[in-house]
Amino acid sequence: MKNGGKIDLRIQRTQKAIIDAFYELLDEKSFGSITVIDICERALINRGTFYTHFEDKYSLLDKCISDIMYGLHEQVKRAHGDSDLITYYNEVMDLGISFLAANRRRIRTIIVKADSALVFDRVHSILTHNIVNRLSGARPREGKGAIPSDIIAEFFAGGIISLIKWWLLDEPNYSLEDIRKQLSAIAVMVLAEYCA
Repeated sequence: MKNGGKIDLRIQRTQKAIIDAFYELLDEKSFGSITVIDICERALINRGTFYTHFEDKYSLLDKCISDIMYGLHEQVKRAHGDSDLITYYNEVMDLGISFLAANRRRIRTIIVKADSALVFDRVHSILTHNIVNRLSGARPREGKGAIPSDIIAEFFAGGIISLIKWWLLDEPNYSLEDIRKQLSAIAVMVLAEYCA
């Protein structure tokens, strides 16, 4: 299947056809009403080919969510880890929001038509882990730091997720730049006690 470390192009094309067909079907109906046969007909493949790549439609959904999470993670990794805490989180938010905006349609489709809890649970886990790691390396200002880093992480991650979910699903009259500015202001308020 692999040649010199690269996945066979046929495998890539088939998986892409299956994933594209799945997203098209999610635009039309709920995840629960989509069958493997629907996906195969839309992707112009037989069921055996589908099952060569995915165990069932749930493993296909998991792959789609994993691809989104991987893309988000790769984008956020571009933030400069040696920056001060607030500058670092502003970079992370800029990169993350840009990724969400570029992939808004697919992310919104997964959230609305499939399993939004799974998506947001994964994002929450990534955010809290990242925040705790960053805060554990920071030196609180003198007389500060009374709030444990895990509490700040849970609060901050929950707030970011809630705001992004609201922005993705309710489509309020706020631009991407508005959301970025507000998240930056909140980061300054919440994280200020950890910044010298």
